[in-house]
Amino acid sequence: MVAEERPSESSALENVDLLSLVEHREFVQATETTENVYKWFQSHQYEYVGVVSSERLIGVVSRGHIGFLLGARFGFALHGHQTVDQHLMKGHLCIRRRDSLLAVLDRALSRQGDSFYDDIALTDGDEKFLGIITVPTLVQWQSRLILQKTQLAERQRQALQENNQQLFRSLNQLRQSQGRFEILFENSALGVALMNTRGEVETGNHRLEILLGLEINSAFNLSALVVPPDRDSFLHLLREHEADTQETSPHHSEFLLNLPGRGPRRFKFFTSWIRETGQICALLDDITEQRVLEHRMIQKEKSAMLDSLVGGIAHEINNKLAPIVGFSELLLGQLVRGQPPEKLARYCTMIRESALDSAKIIRQLLQLSRPISMQMSACDIRELVHEVAAFLGFRIRECGCDVALDLPPHEVMVRADATQIKQLIINLTLNALDALQASPKKLLRFSVAEQGDRVVLKVADTGQGIRAEHLQHIFDPFFTTKDPDRGNGLGLSVCLSIIKQHNGEISAKSVWNEGSEFEVVLPKASEADLKLSSAKTGSPDGNGAAENGHAADRRRVLVVDDEEYITSMIQEVLRNEMNCSVERVTNGLRAVTRLQQADFDFVISDVRMPELDGFGLFEWLKKNRSRLAEHFLFITGDAGSQDLNQKLESLGARVLRKPFKMEMLVRECQRLAGTS
Repeated sequence: MVAEERPSESSALENVDLLSLVEHREFVQATETTENVYKWFQSHQYEYVGVVSSERLIGVVSRGHIGFLLGARFGFALHGHQTVDQHLMKGHLCIRRRDSLLAVLDRALSRQGDSFYDDIALTDGDEKFLGIITVPTLVQWQSRLILQKTQLAERQRQALQENNQQLFRSLNQLRQSQGRFEILFENSALGVALMNTRGEVETGNHRLEILLGLEINSAFNLSALVVPPDRDSFLHLLREHEADTQETSPHHSEFLLNLPGRGPRRFKFFTSWIRETGQICALLDDITEQRVLEHRMIQKEKSAMLDSLVGGIAHEINNKLAPIVGFSELLLGQLVRGQPPEKLARYCTMIRESALDSAKIIRQLLQLSRPISMQMSACDIRELVHEVAAFLGFRIRECGCDVALDLPPHEVMVRADATQIKQLIINLTLNALDALQASPKKLLRFSVAEQGDRVVLKVADTGQGIRAEHLQHIFDPFFTTKDPDRGNGLGLSVCLSIIKQHNGEISAKSVWNEGSEFEVVLPKASEADLKLSSAKTGSPDGNGAAENGHAADRRRVLVVDDEEYITSMIQEVLRNEMNCSVERVTNGLRAVTRLQQADFDFVISDVRMPELDGFGLFEWLKKNRSRLAEHFLFITGDAGSQDLNQKLESLGARVLRKPFKMEMLVRECQRLAGTS
């Protein structure tokens, strides 16, 4: 009978070989030190590992516990050399291969407190370690068992309508299936969603509701929470599962979800296809705090790097400021003596170039010190190399090494966050300079090459090199061969983190006492990236600017800034270059008063001012002079924080950052005038 054949299908799932559920079979010896186990975790992606003595399992240790021991103050000193068997997890669950899957699930769910979320160790009959079974794997199997049991119970209920003698068994099995569903499904450590390829959640557990802060109902669509830039990728992933139904191994992905009342949160997804039900099982874990910690580590390395560079930066800026002060004094003296304009013009040029060079150094410094926020765009990696070479000019000269640039003559565009890639190149360069200190031949070489859809950057030196036994550990956090006062071992691990976020690769090769070479591989910018970058930075051609300048004769301009020198300079430039009539006020409130009294063709305003700032003035214009709001230019000396950039971008107004060249100011004003 059909009702008798179906249970055999269920038992096939229940009697699954537990060895097939093992995620990994890695183990460490009980005599290993805690520090070595920590390093093992850094080079593996697993969260738990078995501890073995005489080929028998004696316990399990976790990444989190070992990291907590060594991450605490004096952690390495207190626990680093202790054997790992002194820090085994208490009351860890160990199962045998002959146990049934249902018995394992029941034992796993009976655990209390934090141990409920721990992975499980598998042994054979002789207590020999066979591997680790993860909680997400058990959740996936429990979902299959729950669905199998529910379907089986329903079929039996229908069959037993024709045979009252089987009614009690069918109802009992249904109650058991429902009970397991409530226990296994609802008490999962992760959020569980069973959904279709459109992202509509057909079943979700209580943990999922807690993570999302929402009540899951029949109309709930998970894809609606995924931020628009990631939504197409999320739906494409779901369709891929349906297209390849034979692939049942979980896919690991990360997506940013915008949760009502909580804002953006980053989630890790483990998705797999359930052939028995034609559904996608998604396990969700909120990793927002984890990513914040990673970003803090990168920011900490930035701070350490900037601390080591501060002397050189001060030296470079002072070198730029010296000619400004000197030529300014010469200029004043020559004006008093009535010297010819040609000589005065040369002094002005020297002052201008030195000031722009100072501004460039400060801008690069501010970019490096700002908080991490991935802003992927098309950027020329050759320019980044040149900027790093200029930024570290003092350190390079102090080291006394030669620099060789093997760069293509044309642009080499990569898809990257320019600030993070610049930090990566700086870290590699500083390491190379340290290695060159005691070398008789000092050469630092940068090279860039294109290989298909990838771009390869190499940073090589002729320094002391890296010993073979250290080469495999150089990307581990806190691993360093330098003296304690010269490095904390985070530089290369930060480089690895940056490269992973860019879907790139980084590797190193070295010969002791001959030198080292680091190779960085990044994805080349696509046509869409190039078009987007061009749209953000594009400017009108020279002919258009000239025509607009001619049409701007005697236009009325209102300049709003609390710095008198700034407004005076803008007034002189617009009078001389565009024949404009310029009025100056010191804050937004006075600007509003003048705008109520007179008409102006366009407005130039600082962002930060007393009483009413530039943002407030812009909002007033949108409400009261909407046409003039379209002819508005922000000027700002702000460092370019993420919040400020986002706010300026949301307003849609044009922005010019101080200090700026006069031709840039004129070009922007011609553009404003040309749109009237």
